[in-house]
Order: sequence, then C-alpha cells, then structure tokens
Amino acid sequence: MLDQNSELFQLLKKMVSFDSTDGNEAGISDFLAQNARDMGMDEVVQQEALPGLKNVIAVKTFGKGGKSVVLNSHMDVVPPADGWETDPYELVIKDGRAYGRGSTDAKGPLACLTHAVKRIIENPQGVNGTIVYTAVIDEESHSTGARRLVEHPLVKGDYCIVGEPTMSRVAIGHNGSLRPVIVAEGISAHASNPELGISAIRIAAYLSELVDEIAGEIRTLVHPTTGRPSIAITMIHGGVQENVLPDRCELVIDRRMVPGEQEADLIARFEKLCADAQKKFPGSRVYIDRYLVTTGPAAETSADSELVKTAFAAAQQASGERQEPFGLTCNTDMKHFVRAGIPTIIIGPGTITVAHKPNESVELEQLEKTCAVDEAVIRALLR
Repeated sequence: MLDQNSELFQLLKKMVSFDSTDGNEAGISDFLAQNARDMGMDEVVQQEALPGLKNVIAVKTFGKGGKSVVLNSHMDVVPPADGWETDPYELVIKDGRAYGRGSTDAKGPLACLTHAVKRIIENPQGVNGTIVYTAVIDEESHSTGARRLVEHPLVKGDYCIVGEPTMSRVAIGHNGSLRPVIVAEGISAHASNPELGISAIRIAAYLSELVDEIAGEIRTLVHPTTGRPSIAITMIHGGVQENVLPDRCELVIDRRMVPGEQEADLIARFEKLCADAQKKFPGSRVYIDRYLVTTGPAAETSADSELVKTAFAAAQQASGERQEPFGLTCNTDMKHFVRAGIPTIIIGPGTITVAHKPNESVELEQLEKTCAVDEAVIRALLR
C-alpha cells in the first residue's frame, strides 16, 4: 500500500512543493528535467515555450526500437483560493488521501507517468520501442506549452497518453471550448431622452435572448462519452455613468463543444447572432471583436482504434476494473496531439470534481492504481 515513504509519494510531494502557478513553472521544469536524467533517459531537453518557461522532453529507446508513445501532462496549477486547511504546497496524508495543490490536477497524473517510466527503465523486459516523456507549461491558461511541444522534432509518436484525472480509467475524449468577445455599439444619449440614442446594454440584453435560443438548439445534442455542449454569457462590461445611455458594451460567451462539433460551424452561428442583433437595432453595430485563447476544441479517439483496444485490455488486467468508453467534460491538451496526428487517450488518478478547489486531494489508492495502469498500458503499446 502506498504511504508517505514510497517513491511515488515522495516524488509527488516534491512536485507539489513547487508553486508552479501560471508563469512560475521554471523551478519544477528544472527539477523534472534533472529527474529524467537521473532515471536514465537517453536524451533530455528543455524547450522554451514562453520567455523563461520551458517544457521538458525526455526520450528513452528500448530494444531495437519499434513503436513510440508520447507521455504528457502539465506542470502548472491554478492559485490556491481561501479555505485550505493545510499548506497547499505541502503534500500531507489524511484518511487515506494526499492533500495538496495539483495532487489531482495534474501533478498526480504526471507523477504516476513519471514513476511508471522509472519502473520500465528498471525492468525493460519485453519492451521494444521509444518513450517520449513530456511535461508542459501553461495548460491552465492557453495551452501554449502543448501547442509548442508538438512542433519539436523529438515529439513524434504512434500513440499518446495524457495525464489528467480519470479515476484510473482510460478516457477516450474530452469536450472543448470557444469564447468569442462580442461588442455591441449603440448611440450615446442623455438618459432622460433614451429615444435619441441606442443603448448598447439593451443590445446586450437582446444578445442574451439569442444565446438562450442557441442553448435551446443544442439542448438535445448529447455525446455518448462526454455529455452535453453548453453556452453561457460569463462576462459583461458596459456603461460610463448612471445618467448616460452607453454607446458600447462588451460581453464574453463561453461555448463548450462536444466531439464532432466543428469550430467553423460555431463561428458561423456566432456571426449570425451578431447579424440578428444588429438588424434588431437599426443604426447599431454588433460584431465579434476577437476570440479568447482557450485550451482548444474537443477531441476523441475511436473506441475501435488499436490504441484504445490495447489500452483497455492492459488497464483492465492491471486494475481489475472493466473499461468502458467515456470522456471528460472538461478540456485537456489531448486535442493538440490529435491535431498533430497522434492518437491519444487520457489516464490519471482522482476526479476533476476536486480540481481548482481548496483542499484538493487524491486517494493514495488511486495514485497506486494509476501508476500500475500507466505502466501496463505503456508496456502493452511497446510490446
């Protein structure tokens, strides 16, 4: 049974000790690069993804070299909010759970992948192929790390495993997101004579009705593994003074998409939304100012693919748990590997429901199980 003296726990404890909130990943990057060298990886490089912030890439070839598998997770975490009962950067055990920022999202998954690689290096029997071990920056904000990572010549693979919380099961897809910033421009006027102007906030209110229409359109759409898409207005800015009709209002829409939905179709629907609002208020101007950078669109790997069939069989044997196709409602870096032509699955300990919250934690049993599943799946893919 995993305890505080085990190698895996101590590795995760060291990783959690780094305050690797967005833009502060340099320390953990250096640690993981040196750790990869100490494990015996053949080649270790740090790729600058943002000024002063580096991804880690480490390669190890076994036997004569056959297929290759990319392993990936992220080093960054979100800041700890108020409400922590322990130091978020000190991994502690309470009632069979390890508490600390990133214990589930995603230093726990990354630690499991790292330790699985160490086990394989220590006992490479039956393994023939290449492991490309990677850790990236900036997943929680814009996925800059993963976007840059797949451009590196060392990051080539027949398969990929992304580490995110899945309760140690093999996930085959995830939802994505698109966030337009829509600007409504009206005509300013004195609030005592509103008929002389066009309130940009009234336009925004109408846009809210149109967003509700889109919500109705997609209500019946249900993906078999990742659930439902969604749409919501999440931010709004408008108004200059309490007695002035505002001539500008800006709002942000969060649109979550399921695998199979196309960005081009969503963009076209947002353009129609703007055109409809502008038509409703003659003399106004309503347009998409920009799209906020998100982790990216949805992605999935077919349950009938070689990767998924092999991973399901290996995971079931290692964990004793029957594998069924399922996906994550949240976004992950999976899609960047899929876009690069690498079939990808997701495996990790714990559940996303505790991520980003105070007192984030993961069951010790989950860490142990995920490490076993990771090792088994890697060995099966490189058999």
